[in-house]
Amino acid sequence: MGKNRRSKEYKSSSRVIGMEEARKRRLEKRRSEKLKEEERARYAASQQTRGKRAIRKSQNRRRLIIALVVVLIIVLLGATIFKIVSLNKEKIDTQKHQAELIEEKKTLQKQLDKINDPKNLEEQARDQLRLIKPGEVLYMFPEEMTGD
Repeated sequence: MGKNRRSKEYKSSSRVIGMEEARKRRLEKRRSEKLKEEERARYAASQQTRGKRAIRKSQNRRRLIIALVVVLIIVLLGATIFKIVSLNKEKIDTQKHQAELIEEKKTLQKQLDKINDPKNLEEQARDQLRLIKPGEVLYMFPEEMTGD
């Protein structure tokens, strides 16, 4: 021990202490440092446990969020598919109705053409209005006899 070794607190001080007192202080310092280290270790261990719990919780949250997003996507996709199917059904129904209306239009157009036909006009005048041509004789029978 050729060098004089002094602790940091005594470096600037010129005070001299005894060997026993220095050993006691050093021992107390080591014990307090050991206690502090043990306290840090306990705190770190508790933090690690909390950290693991926090990691589990965050993983569970992440899984829950992912599950919710997947369910939301499935619901939206299902709703969209349902809408597409119902619109296709409505389109088919509309096309059938359109075809029926076209057929009805053709039938009505034929009837309109018949109404304007002179032969049809004459037949309607004879049946409904009981009109006759000059020189014709109209015979009327009671309805009871004819069975109409």
